[in-house]
Amino acid sequence: MLIEGPLKIAVLDDPEQPGRELHISFTSEFQALEQSGQANTFVEYLQLLGRSIESLSEGDPNRAGMLIVQQIAEQLLPHLQTGDLEISETIIVEMGRDYASDSLMGLLNS
Repeated sequence: MLIEGPLKIAVLDDPEQPGRELHISFTSEFQALEQSGQANTFVEYLQLLGRSIESLSEGDPNRAGMLIVQQIAEQLLPHLQTGDLEISETIIVEMGRDYASDSLMGLLNS
């Protein structure tokens, strides 16, 4: 992936299923941080992700995939800040089969 950070993302792509599953977990280095360090690290990750997205042209196939990651990360942030998220668990997000999910798969494979 173009952006290194606290998340490990994998895609389960079963052609027999109507959609795809994103499997999101946190790196062991991130899990080892104190809760305040996790929140700060995640804010920095979101800022880096945002800058990287802005640097890509609208037609760049990686942009749509990075936007999906950004949207999910933005939803996770408040829960990390309050310590309400069990970061040792894998988060599963169901997605459809469309350009954005194709883009994300390409991003993860690069």
